Amino acid sequence: MHLFDRPSSPQSRLASLNITRRQALAGGLLLASAPLLAGCFGGGGGSGTVYGQPSGDTPKQYKDRQRVVMWSPFTAHNAEILQANIDAFNESQKEIFCEVQIFEGYDKVESKLAASLQAKQVPDISVMSDIVWNRFYLNDALEPLSGYFDDSFGTDSFHEQFLKEGTLKDKIWWVPFGRSTPLFYFNRDIFAEVGLPDRSPKTYSEYREWGKALAGYSRNGTKVAMRGYTGNDDWYFQGSSWAFGGGYSDGLDMMFTSEGTINALEFDRAFIHDDKSGYLSADPGGDFIAGATASITESTGALTGIAASAEFEFGCGFLPTEDGTGVPTGGGGLSILGYASDDRKKAAWEVLKFLSSGDAAIEWTLGTGYMPTTKAALESDKVKAKAGENPNYQVAIDQLEIAKGPDVVRKFVPEAVPEMKGAIQAVYSGNADAEKTLKTVQANLEPALEKVRAKYDAKVGA
Repeated sequence: MHLFDRPSSPQSRLASLNITRRQALAGGLLLASAPLLAGCFGGGGGSGTVYGQPSGDTPKQYKDRQRVVMWSPFTAHNAEILQANIDAFNESQKEIFCEVQIFEGYDKVESKLAASLQAKQVPDISVMSDIVWNRFYLNDALEPLSGYFDDSFGTDSFHEQFLKEGTLKDKIWWVPFGRSTPLFYFNRDIFAEVGLPDRSPKTYSEYREWGKALAGYSRNGTKVAMRGYTGNDDWYFQGSSWAFGGGYSDGLDMMFTSEGTINALEFDRAFIHDDKSGYLSADPGGDFIAGATASITESTGALTGIAASAEFEFGCGFLPTEDGTGVPTGGGGLSILGYASDDRKKAAWEVLKFLSSGDAAIEWTLGTGYMPTTKAALESDKVKAKAGENPNYQVAIDQLEIAKGPDVVRKFVPEAVPEMKGAIQAVYSGNADAEKTLKTVQANLEPALEKVRAKYDAKVGA
């Protein structure tokens, strides 16, 4: 989901981050990933059962401290920013040492967490995506966080909307960290040369007309498309399905075959195959930076990286609407594992609190481009100055007012995301019929949905 978080190899990641081979092995960067979460494990994080801690080395100067293991999906530049904040935490006090173990992306974190629970050896704190944490909650693997807040660090430290997304049954299980929404990025130079307005399209219908206006345009000898699509993330399609009046589900009632969802996928099919305005790209962000596309839909978490790499003026705007708005929140958050010992949980909370407070929260926002999710970051002079200096940063904050979290099926049915990835790839690359493809998705997901229905009704449903 984050454009500049994808170095080419484990070895290049280690070189760029100055991470030791021992850290990488501990975090699994040089190992094959475990199977994805698929059902049940364990008996409940709140049961008093304590699992072991992943292996690793504590530097000599920290050997007498309580060790905390944190699992993170961030690589490359974002990993450097996180490690700098963790280093600052380790130097800020004398009781706790936090070790960050790195995995490449949220999916790898999910699979290793599932394997760690089966092996009864868990980290103390982990970054999880906005959909994945729900599945670990459903399987009783997370620690409720509500009781850890106090007068020095209360729930009002966070943006209300983001904190709400991590709350179930009146308890907080996941706090925001590295949150994002998609933005519409556009190449100002190309738009000006073609005669398009210096803004994002108001509707998808207008965007389609803009794509037709770009037809035949070349720049520096290269034909330019309006958009490169990714088939590896259905996050963007979740948003456009809402914009067309559809979605993945209403509660556990699936909506893949609704008129709105079909219309959203048909729009993409026509945009790519009928209009020739888009294509399935292996690297949409790289294509945009290279000038091969005039626009992309990309995470706010890519904003800093694009600004550093693009050799042209670009703008950011809200996502288009159609029958309504369609802006999904995404990104990650922090959870504490319920199977850690009480001492490890308390120490993990101190890490969580540090990362969500003061300078650490501000430096994370400024360094990565992720949205400010805490009052400390939102109200800081540095963040306000950044938004004033580059209005693109303010766009993400403003658009949050119309954003919302994922549909229930996307969060709680693990098979939903890979099923939809396959569907959009079939349409984007193979010109598959949108309606037939989505009917197949809904039929394929029926058994998977039934597997989680009882647990969902008991632990989430009204």
